[in-house]
Formats: sequence, C-alpha cells, structure tokens
Amino acid sequence: MHCECPTPGLKRRKRKSGPDILYWVARADLVKAGYRPETVRLSYSPDDPAQMPLISAACLKLQAEMLEWSSGRKRDPARFDGTIKGLSRRYQTDPASPFQRLKHNTRRKDLYTVAIIEKAFGKRALAALRIADFYRWYDEAKKPKMPGGRERVRRAYGIIKKLREMISYGVMAELPECSRLSEVLRHARFEQPARRSEKLELHHVEQFVAKALDMDRLSLALGTAIQFEAVMRQKDVIGEWEPLPPGASASGIVLRGRRWVNGLTWSDLNEELVIRKRTTKTGAFVAHDLKLSPLVLDLLARIPADRRVGPLIIDEKAGRPYAHDAYGREWRLVARAAGIPDEVWNMDARAGGITEAEDAGATLDHIRSAAAHSQTSTTIRYSRGAVGKSQEVARLRQAFRAAKNGT
Repeated sequence: MHCECPTPGLKRRKRKSGPDILYWVARADLVKAGYRPETVRLSYSPDDPAQMPLISAACLKLQAEMLEWSSGRKRDPARFDGTIKGLSRRYQTDPASPFQRLKHNTRRKDLYTVAIIEKAFGKRALAALRIADFYRWYDEAKKPKMPGGRERVRRAYGIIKKLREMISYGVMAELPECSRLSEVLRHARFEQPARRSEKLELHHVEQFVAKALDMDRLSLALGTAIQFEAVMRQKDVIGEWEPLPPGASASGIVLRGRRWVNGLTWSDLNEELVIRKRTTKTGAFVAHDLKLSPLVLDLLARIPADRRVGPLIIDEKAGRPYAHDAYGREWRLVARAAGIPDEVWNMDARAGGITEAEDAGATLDHIRSAAAHSQTSTTIRYSRGAVGKSQEVARLRQAFRAAKNGT
C-alpha cells in the first residue's frame, strides 16, 4: 500500500475476488499480556487513495489506545469510566469475570460480538441508558444486511444477550448503574431466533460424498459421513486448535501458537472398527461400530495403511488437520457443487442423523446415549420433523380402536 500516511498495525488479507480486507492488528506481546481487541476490521477500500487519511486515522487511534493500555493506565482492574466500553474492557480483563472461565473458542466468538457492541455504542454512559435504547439497538441490529433480505434476529438477540451478561458481571463487580440496568433488562422481552429446522439428510450426504470424491476431497467426505452416521459433533470429528498455555512446550501438532486437540485419531478406531472417544462438550464416552455403516467403510477403505496414523481427518491441501474455519469453508464449496442448499449446514448432519434414528423407531433414550447427550430433552431439540414416534402412536390408536370394536 503506497501512501505517506502512517498506518501502524495495518494488515491486509487478500481475497480471490473483490478488494483486499484491511485489519488493524495489536502487538503480539501486548495481546499475550491481555490486551483486547486483538484485531479490528477496517471498513475502508485499500485501493481508494481518498480513504487513506481515514485508514491512517483509524490505525493511529487504535494504536494510541493500545499504547495507553500498555503504559499501565488501563491495566488497573478498578478503573471504570462509566461507559459501555469501560464495562466491556473490565468484563474482559477482570480475573473474577465469567469471561475468564469461558473456553477459548467461546471466548473468541464472544469477542466478535463484544467488538460490535464497543464500536456501535461503546461511548454511551450507563447512567444515561433507558429501555428505549436497548430496543432501538436491537431493531437496528436485526435489519437485513441487504435490502429485501432476511432480518438478522440471531445477530440482534446475540448482542442483547451479551449486553445482559456484561451487565450481570457489572452487578457482581458492584459497578455503578449495573444493578439498575439489570433490573430493566430482566423485564424486557426480545424476539429470539427461531430454532433451526434444517437437517442434512441421507440423500444430501450421498450427494456430498460423491461430489467430494470427484473433487479429491476424501477428508470432507469421510468427516461428513462420520458426523451423520455416528451423530457426532463436528469438533469431535475434526478437532480444534487450542492456544498453547504460557510456558508449554510445542509438542503435538502445533500451528501458529495453537495445538490441535480433541479430533478423531486412528488410535480411537480399533481393529474391529469401533470408535471409542470422550466427547468435548459433556465429557461422556461414545462408542460407534463403523462396520454398520457401509458409507463410512467404503471411505475408510480408500485410505492406505501407511497413512493410518495420527488425525483421522487431514486437509489434503495443507497436509495437517483443518485450520480454524477452513473445514466449513471448504465443505460449503463442495456442498454447492453437489446441489445442497445453502441453508443446510454441515452442523445439521448431527440433527439429520438423530431425526433419521427416531423415524427408524429407535427409542429416545438409545438415541440420547448414541449422541452423548446428558438429557433426553436435548436429543428432542435435535430431532427435526421426525414422524417415527407419531407413527407408532397412530398404529397403537388404530389397534386400540380395532380391539374395542371387536374387529
């Protein structure tokens, strides 16, 4: 980028189509020390010289905030300026905050929402807020991204949910105005996003597997087949990348300061082709006999014996487990090529398998055990439009009527 305007911390990410995306990135040593946000996306065009002063001003502002924090002025956990941004920063940095006990992946998602909150209304003083402000913010956040598009209720509700969590923390930390606002929000009602009804069905999986093999993406075919047949969460199949704890050795599979964990490995699959694995969400063990899934058996047979070591799902392009978000991104490319609608997601494989199991007549308790759910009520939420139980009820009623009428 050719310009005399100073742009400290500016980074750009190239895209295959469209202009590059600009980011301001905080210094790595200060991020490690606890500074947030780590990155801020800049909504400017890198190819428009007229926008360079705006890009420079944004970078200088963010850099100044970071350096002010590093000087110690913003490290004092008792410092609170009475604004939403002040509450947000206290929520993120206080060792006693619930934020510190979130899992790393949940924390990363939360920071995305927190960044939206800080940018949109971070300067507002808590003492000046009224219920009308929250409703107005909710209505603005749910507006369609494009004219005529769908309302973004999930996004809007997520912002209000995070505000509630931050204010609840403020109550616990005895920060001014938080008790009042907590009481205000306790009585407020906001439309929640509708529960997902989409599911990945068998014909989707078969279409996907065929297309993935055509595109030389055996890993995506195998991962999807296991997710569907063994009703396993994506994370429990492909794994995830956790930040290395301070001082930890870089053992195992490490990429950019993060270690791959929790995914299926060949050691989880015994000679009888039975998977035994502890799940990440509940800690429960699951066991699945893959010999009962011809779809998975066919895909496993395509993997040479000398490659059956380490992670089960390997990104063919990178030669290692899929990096963050890469699995979902590559999965969508294959899904579109296979004719699978965009509203059907990879995560819907679990719901599809559970729904099929109920239609097949499996008991909810057996399905619950197979899915490693701690409660049957959770299993029921994953069953989307199954008719298995209602068919059984209908058959029993018809038999009852026949017996009653002596026929």
